Amino acid sequence: MRVAFAGKGGAGKSFISATVARSLARRSDPVLALDVDTMPGMALSLGVDAGPDGLPEELAEERPGVGWVMREAIPAIDLVHRYSVAAPDGVRLLTLGKMPGHMNPGSSAVFRHVVLTFDEPGWSMVADLPAGVRQPSFGWADFADVVVIVVEPTEKSQLTARRLAGIVADRDARVVVVISKWRPGDDADAIAASLGRPLLGVVPYDDEVRAAEAARRAPLDAAPNASAVRAVQGLLAALGGER
Repeated sequence: MRVAFAGKGGAGKSFISATVARSLARRSDPVLALDVDTMPGMALSLGVDAGPDGLPEELAEERPGVGWVMREAIPAIDLVHRYSVAAPDGVRLLTLGKMPGHMNPGSSAVFRHVVLTFDEPGWSMVADLPAGVRQPSFGWADFADVVVIVVEPTEKSQLTARRLAGIVADRDARVVVVISKWRPGDDADAIAASLGRPLLGVVPYDDEVRAAEAARRAPLDAAPNASAVRAVQGLLAALGGER
């Protein structure tokens, strides 16, 4: 499975992407989790106190007329083994970098090299993309076979989701919608229809998940039977990741 989660900040994509990554890993599949968002989120939702600060900038260089590229061809799997950190259930985590202070064009070029060239047989890739619409337009979702637009039943979140749907429309990927923080009375089908994308599933608003995140704990550990956690695990079959 190669899946990227996109959406407005606060929509729940870090919780959903991290829970999908760990649920995949529990099937004994190796999983590479890619935290592309510059704001903290996926590492905490995975159950890692702090993700790595990014990949070494000295592995890349700026070339006139080309931009930032790798100094030498290093297999992506070697970079994963060398620089990723272990998360629960055997997930390996790579982080682009966090604001402020841990991002630079060199390390971003190395991270992009991993994202676009990692093709190790048997591995799944699960990415938490940057919030909003700017970064997905730069190709961070190009590795994915499935792009999941995570949207809350709010006007602001749906506006972002509509823009995202347009940006990823020309990608060679299946694009689907997950309604996050759903409450009784919210019309999930109508929201998905307004985006012109099929509805993959619904994740309800859940106070147990909110409490886990406030305590800086992975919801999968703090509240494994919470309705939202079970709903995310149920997304695997719709994503094609259920055996």
